[in-house]
Amino acid sequence: MQLQTTSSTLEQSIVGLHTDSPSSKEWFYDSVISILSNDKLSFYKKSDIISDAFFDIDSKLDFIKEKQKHLASMKKQLESAKAIGKTQVAKALQSLGVDKLEGLSVSSISVTKESTSTTAILEVLDEQALIHAGFFSVVLDKEAVQQALISADQRHEVQDYCNMKITTKTKPITIRINKRKSVTTDDSIQHLQAA
Repeated sequence: MQLQTTSSTLEQSIVGLHTDSPSSKEWFYDSVISILSNDKLSFYKKSDIISDAFFDIDSKLDFIKEKQKHLASMKKQLESAKAIGKTQVAKALQSLGVDKLEGLSVSSISVTKESTSTTAILEVLDEQALIHAGFFSVVLDKEAVQQALISADQRHEVQDYCNMKITTKTKPITIRINKRKSVTTDDSIQHLQAA
């Protein structure tokens, strides 16, 4: 029995991969194999089903990014509105000579005193003069040390003071989905799918 998989169910299988569990990987792999071995589908349709699942995820990621921007903007607006609103309530209470307003659902609303804080912000007018006066730090140039360690000419200068570890990272095979550069008409797509 062959599993009939559409791009939406394949997309759900992709989303399930976030657990990185062997069962989710196996389920997704079997779903892809089912599509690829389905003799009723043209090669074009197989490619479209697989790529559409990834494109749907891309669309959702884009949607989420836009919502995150919108939510960040809303958060900033609400924080600003809350701060301004609290100040206005304090001014209104103070104008009526009230320092504290008792409540039922809250113990009270109290007017806080105005406070001032100062922050020093350095503005550098002449960076070179300050450096010449001794206000700078020396930082190890790790890239130059690495080049010296590799170089036969300079290795003796650094080899007693450092080691180089070589790490190998294997990137697993993956796919690249190449989007069409031009839009094809429905007739030509139907012609390709019939092939």
